[in-house]
Amino acid sequence: MSLVFEKISKSFGPVRALEDVSFEVRPGECRALYGGNGSGKSTVAKIASGTFAATAGRVMIGNTALAPASPATARNLGVGITFQELSLIPDLSVGDNVVIGSVPTRYGLFQNRSKAREMARAELEKVKLGHLADWRVDALQTGEKYLVELAKAMFLKPKFLIIDELTATMHASEVGIFAGLLDAHLKSGGSAVFVSHRLPELRRFCSTISVLRNGRLVFDGVLSEVSDKDLVVWAGGDDASEVPELRLPHAQSTTMVELRQLRPFHWSKPMDLTLYKGEIVGIGGLPDQGQKPLLRLLAGLAPPKNGETVTLDSEELPVGSAVAVAQKGVAFVTGDRDEVVFVRRPIRENMLAPFLAMRGRKLPDDQTLIAALAQLSTRYSSLDAPMNSLSGGNQQKILIARCLLLNPKLIVAEDSTKGIDVSARNDVHHLLREMAHRQDASVIVTSSDDLELAELCDRVLVMENGAVIADLRRAEGRLTTEAIVSSYMRQKKAA
Repeated sequence: MSLVFEKISKSFGPVRALEDVSFEVRPGECRALYGGNGSGKSTVAKIASGTFAATAGRVMIGNTALAPASPATARNLGVGITFQELSLIPDLSVGDNVVIGSVPTRYGLFQNRSKAREMARAELEKVKLGHLADWRVDALQTGEKYLVELAKAMFLKPKFLIIDELTATMHASEVGIFAGLLDAHLKSGGSAVFVSHRLPELRRFCSTISVLRNGRLVFDGVLSEVSDKDLVVWAGGDDASEVPELRLPHAQSTTMVELRQLRPFHWSKPMDLTLYKGEIVGIGGLPDQGQKPLLRLLAGLAPPKNGETVTLDSEELPVGSAVAVAQKGVAFVTGDRDEVVFVRRPIRENMLAPFLAMRGRKLPDDQTLIAALAQLSTRYSSLDAPMNSLSGGNQQKILIARCLLLNPKLIVAEDSTKGIDVSARNDVHHLLREMAHRQDASVIVTSSDDLELAELCDRVLVMENGAVIADLRRAEGRLTTEAIVSSYMRQKKAA
């Protein structure tokens, strides 16, 4: 039994998101769905899951049409989906999120709560999170949340799995867990549509590929028969190999940021870190080793522990207040858009939000906003358009553009290229290098992609248990993806 898209078109008002898209996914097949931001990938995924109804065309599951379009109809026909924008309820437990909507309830309560808990824990064990079944979802790290999203989709044992950017913020170890589940699903006769911007992952998991550009299907075929360059060009980007050459910062002797007695965790030994003007520093390592607490401290989103101090350009930073540190010249951008985006408000309001919070700052005019968005080739209809009218990638570009408008001394970028295609990621990297190497800002970044850290950074600090275990510098010829991985995998090459 196949999943077939027949001449699918979708319009949102005057905007044509998809036009005559047709392809088939056969049993045992994992098909890649690839394209630039706003190409229609997530729209295809949501139509397959019954979240959206197609304007024209139909989705066939075996000999049955997905009609009427609804998530319940899709589930009953064997379709499961993991959403790029998580479908989890933060206030509920991890276990409750896995089974909610899938087991009988009465008056909003599970009829057999102990049985539901047991079923949830069994599913969570498959993604190595059974021990977190009773935790609230909002206490999890980002990669863990996406594994819960996967467990929730797999709970009903779907025949067809739609995977929408699930691995975008996962570390390699978490991607490995996903790989095992996907392999078992395909071997059992299931099939999958895999949406991702990461070409190595597409080649790892998929045998066939459909490429979208501006809502149209521009290629459909066997993945092994086409090159990465062809795929990027078909999707509307530049040659993936044409990454701008890195120019080392002209001065790494001038201090911009000093962190003293830093303890990412309460049990960590105090340590000192220094960031220099004009330097891009990456924070690498396995997930949850202290990277997030470090960045959140610098961004004013976490209070300092006893003894911790931060100075920015020789002035003590009022850590513990996001507004106060922003006024001193710190800009924060995160890949977790749900934390910082007002999805129903216009683009203009989202871009001006940081300025409104900082009294005394002059608001940029519309021409300045438009110019900033143009630097990232952002696709939008007008500044009055609501944020939720844009693709996830274009929403992310807006967050980065507003960060750069602040003309910061320090940019704190927490997995900031999440959900952005290859061409857009290159644009972001170019802007960060401009800010660092030409305007002497300091940039500190994390990424779930070790290759990105190796491409972008002048220096990468690898963390483990709240301590820096390796300092890899491009100037010394030590900054490679292999060196980063070797450091946290405790291989001899890290020495």
